[in-house]
Formats: sequence, C-alpha cells, structure tokens
Amino acid sequence: MLQQELIQPLLDRAAATGRVVIEIINPDGVVIASSDPGRVHSLRPEVQELTAAGLYCRPVSSSEVDAGATPVIPAKDENHFLPLTVNEQLVAWLGWQGSFPGETAALLQASLEGVLAAARRRDEQYYTTREEEALLSALLGREAASRAEELKLRALNAGYDLNLPRAVIVLRLEPKENRYFNINLHLGYDVTREQLKSEILEHVKGDLYITAQDLVAFYSEDYLVICKAFLDTDNLPRLYQAMDVIGKHLYDLVSGNHLFAVQVAYGSIVKEIAGLRRSYQEAVELISLGAACGKSNGFIDADTILFEALACALPGRLTSRYLEPLLQKVEAAGEEGIQLLETVEAFIDNNMNIKQTAEQLYLHRNTVTNRLERIKQLTGLDPATGFRAIFWLKMLAVYRRLGRLHQHED
Repeated sequence: MLQQELIQPLLDRAAATGRVVIEIINPDGVVIASSDPGRVHSLRPEVQELTAAGLYCRPVSSSEVDAGATPVIPAKDENHFLPLTVNEQLVAWLGWQGSFPGETAALLQASLEGVLAAARRRDEQYYTTREEEALLSALLGREAASRAEELKLRALNAGYDLNLPRAVIVLRLEPKENRYFNINLHLGYDVTREQLKSEILEHVKGDLYITAQDLVAFYSEDYLVICKAFLDTDNLPRLYQAMDVIGKHLYDLVSGNHLFAVQVAYGSIVKEIAGLRRSYQEAVELISLGAACGKSNGFIDADTILFEALACALPGRLTSRYLEPLLQKVEAAGEEGIQLLETVEAFIDNNMNIKQTAEQLYLHRNTVTNRLERIKQLTGLDPATGFRAIFWLKMLAVYRRLGRLHQHED
C-alpha cells in the first residue's frame, strides 16, 4: 500500500524545510519510510504504545501515553507523532524529532493521507477486477452448468444476482497495425496498451447503460465482456432492440482510442448460467464473421450479415454440390461472369426491381435485362422463377465474396 515513489519526495522536502528527520512508522513500530534512509526498518517501540493507547486525534509526543504508562524516550529527545488514517482506520504514524511548524506538519499529514487513500482505492480496485475476471472465467467455462449453485453464491457475494436474465456483449479490442513503420518496438508500448485497456474498462463500467448488476471484465487478452442483466424478458423483441442501441453506443464510446480497432457484438438473452457460454460464443462468432466479411470495426449487427452467416453454415455437401460448380461456371466466363453475378445480386437486393437495379449500377434497364438472361444461360438459374433460384444465386455471390476475402487474408 505504501507508495514509496510518491511519499519519499514529500518526506524529503518537508524535512529540508524544517531541518528535521521525518519518518513514517507502521502501527507495529517499524520505520517504513524516512528522510534518513538509514533509519528505514529500525524499530520504534514507543509507537506501539501510542497505537495501543488509541491516541489518533491530535499530535502526541512519546511521553503522552495513557495514565500509568512509562515514557519510552527521554524528554530531551522529544519525539512527536501524528496518526495517518484512511477511512478512520490507522494505517501508520508520521513522526519527527524536535521543532517542526504545526501548519507544515498538518499539511504533510493531509498530503500523506491522500496518497495512502488513493493507493488503497487502487489496490481495492485491482483485487475487485481480478475477482470479477475470475468469476467471469468460471461463468463462461465448460463446467459452469455443473457448478451453477456454487457460482450463484459466489456471484451473490460479489453483488451479482445470476437469477436475472442476461445476454453477453463482447467488445474485441484488436491492436492496430502501424501503417508507417514495419518495426516492432517494445519501448513502453505494451505498458501503454495495458493502461488504455484499464481506462476503457473503467470507462465502460461507468457508462449510463451499465448497471450495478452488469458484470464487466476482460476475458482473454483481447475480449472485454459484459454480462448484461435484465429485470424480465416479457418483451424479447424490445430487449433485442435495446441491445442494438447499447451495442452501437458502446462502439461509439470506445472507438475513439488510438491503439485498438473495436468490434462489438452480442449473443442471445438467456435465463440460466449454462446459457452464458453459448451467448458468449454467439457474440464471438458474429465478430469473426464480421471480420471475414471485411468489417474490422463497428457494431456487428446479425441482420446485416445474415446471408454471410448462412453461407458459412451451409454443410460441405451442399457447397461442393451446388456452389462450387456454379462458381466454376461464373469464373470460367472471366470478367463478364463476375459482372453478371454482381448484377443479379443487386437485382435480388432491390426486390427484383429492374429500374432500381439499373439506377444503382448506373446501367440501362435493357443492359440489366440482358445480363439477367445471360446469368440464366450460364448457371441454369432464373431469379424470376422462384425462391430456390434466388436463394442459390444470392448464396453464390456471398460465397464468392467470402472466398476472396479469405484468399486476401492468406
């Protein structure tokens, strides 16, 4: 708890001002800091007497112990002490020998108590963060379902009610590459990164959309996870709309940093502990799918990558039987085949409206019509005949696009 790098300059400056030796002694009487380094670790038995006497409210000398107590230091070597308290608890004594201005002593006392209080808050925050990370790790682990009652009690002791419905929100913080210098320097960059992650964590915890029931902690190096709690799930569509708003807001909240690219997604709302792991996996899969679609930043909305999700979920026998042969035909036609596929995808996206498709692609309507006829001849699929042809043509366009992105990554 002692912040030596902050406390020592205060002691040295005050000692130089008053021309005295100033010490900080723990309640057991051991000198833990001093303007005279040679006195550190020395024993001050009189401080033990002062601690036992409970004289915490005013400056006291070593001769002013409770009635009947024997002075430890002779009067000619008068020592003075001030208590250093945090939250009304004694943590140490400020001591000096000889004459020292009372105003300076009081100012030094207040400064030291401020440093010690800040250190305690930091330590408490550190241990709370570690406890929350451990709890989150257990909740998302494979054994969470079999440990449900144990985890509920553990969470309750930490202030979280796991009986509430929850959804998992994941913020992926991916370190940005330096586009200007291809050099990996380790000159404090990692320290800065960790500091920024801690700041982001506190920023998210303090956000207006995060409540006291929302467990927020890092899970692995790159994932900041929020177990978002809800009071009820009577209106699920409305809750998912709220999750969209929260997800976009969290991205806006964090995206301004200069070290991390941020992706945000969320999983299903669940009512049991075992579902939290599934909700987390759904969010991570959405982020991975968004990255595969070229979306390296932003809030990943499942609706916007629905066809990409379907293409990735298709069984191998369907892709090899339908999509691969169709893709070979399109690519065999060269640049024309790619143009035809892009045109038919735009036609499908515009609800089979030739006029809107032509306006979007800056083409004449007859050109669009001719390309639709040509894709029909090339693939045997006519989007005007029904859903089956529309589905496979859309899947073909998405499948080709995902394949190109994967090739680019390789």
